[in-house]
Amino acid sequence: MLFLTLASAVILGLIRGGKLTNLTKIRLLHPWLIFISVLLESSLIFLSKYNIALARPIVFISIAVQYLFLFLFVWLNRQLPYSILIGLGSLFNGLVILLNGGTMPLVDIDPYIGNSNFTYEYLLNGNLPIYHIINEDTILWFLGDIIRIPYPFSVFISIGDIFLYAGVFLLLQSLIAQKKAKKKQPD
Repeated sequence: MLFLTLASAVILGLIRGGKLTNLTKIRLLHPWLIFISVLLESSLIFLSKYNIALARPIVFISIAVQYLFLFLFVWLNRQLPYSILIGLGSLFNGLVILLNGGTMPLVDIDPYIGNSNFTYEYLLNGNLPIYHIINEDTILWFLGDIIRIPYPFSVFISIGDIFLYAGVFLLLQSLIAQKKAKKKQPD
């Protein structure tokens, strides 16, 4: 989904007469913050994928640090257009994850996986430490991954993801399409 969002934003920015080189003019403050945030998230996903056991406190601390760096990056770069949408999406996702012990609530996927119960059992057995099936103990379940995007994506997204993707899409296409400010002629 993120790749499609980025590709669509680039295409729209170019259709609007923009140039990819406009992106080189953007000055991000402390870009290392977003790099570390993405690295932490990718590491958790990688470790989960290869059945490497992680202690729940390690997962929680890693996610808390990941979102701290993400929030700092968004705050320090709030002068960028649409950063409020990116910030809200990140806040919604971070809030629901941290209030649920470091796991993103996920709608019951059983009806959507067909004959393959492997994924469902994998999730139920706790082998995917960054998600949990929504239950009566889930806090703010409505901010979890409850919106199903059908084939060809076959994924679930959250309200936070929608804000985040919208913000990234609008930011990227507007930065690419921006025109150089014309110098005002004296009267």
